[in-house]
Amino acid sequence: MTTDDPGPERGRSFGAVAAAYDAGRPTFPVEALAWVLGEASVHGRRQVLDLGAGTGKLAAVAAALGHDVVAVDPSEEMLAVCRKVPGVDTMVGAAESIPLAHGSVDAVIVGQAFHWFDHARALPEIARVLRPHGVLGLLWNHYDTVVPWVRRLHRAILGEDFLAGADQFDPMPILLQSDLFGPVETGRFRHWHDLDRGGLRQLALSHSRVSVLTESRRESVLEQIDAIYEGTARPPEPLRMPYFTNCYRTWPSDLANYQRTLDAPVAPPL
Repeated sequence: MTTDDPGPERGRSFGAVAAAYDAGRPTFPVEALAWVLGEASVHGRRQVLDLGAGTGKLAAVAAALGHDVVAVDPSEEMLAVCRKVPGVDTMVGAAESIPLAHGSVDAVIVGQAFHWFDHARALPEIARVLRPHGVLGLLWNHYDTVVPWVRRLHRAILGEDFLAGADQFDPMPILLQSDLFGPVETGRFRHWHDLDRGGLRQLALSHSRVSVLTESRRESVLEQIDAIYEGTARPPEPLRMPYFTNCYRTWPSDLANYQRTLDAPVAPPL
C-alpha cells in the first residue's frame, strides 16, 4: 500500500475521503499489534494512544485486545468515523502537539501515518507522553505486488511512472538518529482483505493521488480498477487482496525518561 507523498496538506486531504478510506482500506493483523505491544498486550489493560488514527482501523484492533484506547487525528472527518468504533475515545490533535499529559500512556501506536509527521517535533512529543518502559510501535500495510493482478492494481492507482518499492517508507534512519529512543526491532506479518467490486473502487479512491485527480482522470483510473476486478474476481466469492504488514517497535531511551521527569511527574493510570 502506498504511503503517498508526505506533507501536512496531503495528510489533511484524507478527511475528504474518510468514508472511502474506511470502506476500502484493510485492518491490521491482531498478531502484528500483539507483537508491537509485547508485554503490554498480554499483561492486563494498558493505556494505548493511536496517533494519526484516521478512521480507527488500528485503534479497533487495540480495543479488541482489551486495552483502553484514545485515538488522536487532525481530521474531524476521519474521527467522525472513528467514533463509531466501540471502546475508543477520540481527540482532535496532531503528532507534533499531542493533547495528553506527560507519561500518560503505555504505548503509542501509529498505523499508516508516521511518514506524515514532522519527526523533529513529533518524536519528542511521543517520548513525552510515554511512560517509562512504554513502547512506540509503527505499522504499515503494503500490497503484495508479487501477485500479478495486485501489481497491475498498484500501477493503476499510482501511475505508470511510479517505481516499484518507492512507496515503502523506511522509518529506521529517523528512529536510529533520535537520542530519545533505543534499539529498533522489526517484524512482518501476512494477511488478506476481502473486497467486492465497490470495495476495490473505494480502495482506489482512498488514495490521495486518485482523490485529487480531475473527474475525467479519476473515472479513467476507476475504469482500470473495474477491468482488473472483472478479470480476477470470481463472484460470489470476494476478491482476496493480499497484504504484508511491516512493523517497528522501540522504547524511550534513558535520556527521554530523564527529561520527562524534569518536565513533569508521570501521570497516574487512567
